[in-house]
Amino acid sequence: MLYAVPCRDLHVGNHFARSPQIAIVDERQQIKHLIPLVESDSPCNKKKQWMSVVKSYDVQAVVVRHIGKKMLAHLFNNDIRVFASKGKAEVATLDFSSLQEVTDIDYGRESRNSGCSKKTCGEKGHKKETSILTPQLNRFSVIRGVRK
Repeated sequence: MLYAVPCRDLHVGNHFARSPQIAIVDERQQIKHLIPLVESDSPCNKKKQWMSVVKSYDVQAVVVRHIGKKMLAHLFNNDIRVFASKGKAEVATLDFSSLQEVTDIDYGRESRNSGCSKKTCGEKGHKKETSILTPQLNRFSVIRGVRK
């Protein structure tokens, strides 16, 4: 089985999507690949990078410390097993058999943001915000009975 582990300097990263690297590790604790993630202003871009790595390396499980509910649901929906690790653990010394499997969406944290930054994300499924600067119905176009 191949595991994807978010990491920083070969230690398990504190947050799934904010870690700068992904270590692909086999069940014998051998690091097969260390993949740097491209920095982006958009949280969606990092999540897309993660899912791309998971699919292209045929990863069956991920090891996390903290993860958001939406990303956790996305992993569950793609039949990816999720295991919880203690923070700052060294990736090469992880004992996968002793890690607790995450099976409940409530392990994930609620997002502090309501979504990604609309300016930097090209995701089509996001709701568009109305702004005072965007054209809206002209409320002043139908003024009747105004006389000098």
